[in-house]
Parts: sequence; structure tokens; C-alpha cells
Amino acid sequence: MPVQAQEFNIEMVSVPRESIRDVLRALLHSIFFHRLLVNVAPRELRVLDTTVSITDSPDIEKLVEDRITEFLQNNSHVKQGKMAVLFYEKRLKKNWFQLSKSEELVCWEQWAITLGILHPQNDQERQKAQRSVERQLPLRLLDILKMANDHKEHIPSITTTEGNPFPYQIAIPSQSESWAAMIKRLVVTDAPTNENQRQTVSASPRSPSHLSSTDTQLDPHSC
Repeated sequence: MPVQAQEFNIEMVSVPRESIRDVLRALLHSIFFHRLLVNVAPRELRVLDTTVSITDSPDIEKLVEDRITEFLQNNSHVKQGKMAVLFYEKRLKKNWFQLSKSEELVCWEQWAITLGILHPQNDQERQKAQRSVERQLPLRLLDILKMANDHKEHIPSITTTEGNPFPYQIAIPSQSESWAAMIKRLVVTDAPTNENQRQTVSASPRSPSHLSSTDTQLDPHSC
């Protein structure tokens, strides 16, 4: 049976390259703030004259910064860039012979972030784009809040009180793989074993045990 994850789309246009880090930082932290279903001490992040509620998780902060850096490296000369945030639940993998029990991660929610990237040619274009971004960002943050609050029926039951119950990852398509192919491949993925639970799951079309600069990270507290 095909896996049907809840999908949300966030899009911003005409984002100057020098504002991308701030924009993605705000959007990603907002998504995790509303979907990291554990007790966290909220903090405030001031971005582009907008206040964003974020978690106090150093793992989230590092993951966000690492993936933004990767996004900037992969999209230095393009007009549009995309990244995905995926949340998973652990399920027993179906085995025809039932000889062994293994787990897999099944995506129950995915967020697609699309940025139209602008390369201003002069200060006038740069200032105009900056004003546009400052208008768009609060609206997109409100969109995230509304979608997260209005759509909760698909969230799986929480079965543990230890750490974050749902693994997550941030994925960025490589130059050799389309967005659709990446999402199709990541909707269901193998769950890390105890030995590699703190490692990352690859976002490239290779085995999860092969790590690269395009790898995406699972929450180490949830596996």
C-alpha cells in the first residue's frame, strides 16, 4: 500500500542570496518548533525584523545550520532551490516469511520549502528584494502556524516518553536526482540499528551507510 504522508508547501519568491540563510533559519526552526513533540524550553530568534519561536535543542540548531550551508553550496547559480523536512514513525517492516523482525521509518508528514533565488545586480534591486522578503516572511510563518495547528489528525500516537518520539530529517536533492525521485525514495527508509543510531541517513541515491555532504540527519534522541 502506498504511503500517504501529509504534505505542506511553503514558497517564497525573489529571495536575494544574502537573505537565504536568515529566511531558511526562520522557516526551518518554525517547523521544528511546531512538530518537535517533546517538552522544550522555547526561545526567541530575531530574523529580518521578525520574531520566531524556536526550540532549545542544540541538535536542531546544528542540523539547521549545516543544511542551510549545504543548500547555499548546492544552489549558488540557480533561480530556484528546494528542501524538504520529513517526520517519521517507526514501524515493523513487513516480511513475507516473517523470519525476522526489523524496523523501518515511514514518513507521516513532509514540508517542501521552495525559494525563488534572486541575484540582484545593484543596490536598488537588492533593497527592493529585501523589502519583499521582509513582507513575505511573517506571512509564511503564519502559514506554518496555521497548517500545523489545523492538521493534527494524521500525527501518529506517541508510544514513548523518552526523547523525541518521531525521527526527522532535512533533505536537499542532489544534482543527479530529481525532487520527485528523492521524495519517493525517502518516504520509507530503513531504521538505524543501535550501532549507527547517531549517524545520518543518506539523501543521495546510495545505501544509508554511505555518508556524504548531501546526507540528512535523523534525530539522535529518537532512534
